[in-house]
Amino acid sequence: MRDDWRTEEAKAYRKLYSGKEWRALRERALFRDAYRCQHKNCGVILKRGKTSPQSAVVHHIKAHKGDLNLFFDINNLQSVCWRCHSGDIQSIEKHGFDVTIGKDGWPIDPKHYGA
Repeated sequence: MRDDWRTEEAKAYRKLYSGKEWRALRERALFRDAYRCQHKNCGVILKRGKTSPQSAVVHHIKAHKGDLNLFFDINNLQSVCWRCHSGDIQSIEKHGFDVTIGKDGWPIDPKHYGA
């Protein structure tokens, strides 16, 4: 099963993603964002489906952790491509800061331990 690695708490709110209210809100977010990746300067045109690096993911900017107000808040949603979501965004969430290094050779995020 794909959810074997998830916590019991996370498994409990995963079912929210299959509900009619979420699907409608997801479509609203994609429409609002003109079906383009909103992460940094990516801007790729998003595709339907789950197999392409350009596949659309509607990301919760602030982790909801089961909080229904955060889960269903359109202002807490960002349309992104699968590549950005599975790479940069999850890296930032894992580390707690952006690991990107600027052209000057210094981290761009002031929370980065090297900044």
